Amino acid sequence: MKRRLLAAVLGLVILVSLFAVPASASVVKVMKINVNGARLRSGPGNYPVIKSLKKGTKVLYTGKKVNAFYKVRTSGGKVGYVYDKFVTSYGAANSNQVFYTNKSVTMRRKATAKSRGVKRLKKKTLVLVYQVRGSWAYVKTMSGKGGYVKVSALTKP
Repeated sequence: MKRRLLAAVLGLVILVSLFAVPASASVVKVMKINVNGARLRSGPGNYPVIKSLKKGTKVLYTGKKVNAFYKVRTSGGKVGYVYDKFVTSYGAANSNQVFYTNKSVTMRRKATAKSRGVKRLKKKTLVLVYQVRGSWAYVKTMSGKGGYVKVSALTKP
């Protein structure tokens, strides 16, 4: 009973945040890596490499640029800096749509636990929420794959 109540309340909060855009809501830029092997670094410049990114990978621009480096967040939740020549603008999303999975979860074709799985999402996978139906949310990953996940499996970054 407590889980259902929690899921209902969380669903309502997500639903309200999607349609009632407060003045503090902002637009988040989505950027695309345009070279293979772009280095995500722990700081702007010659800092240690956190991860090597493949061409076509989408990242969120955090709104901070230092010299020739953009501070970005990967779909896996890693935050770091990428050289500005290695990224191009790809699109935008409302900051109220940006969520992470708080556990490993199966994205489903329909809003039911018995529906066929579309993709398995790891914990801390970045998703954009487009619609909430009861305790289910329709989401898309940064790669564009869409499906339903339980609202209780989502958290704000």
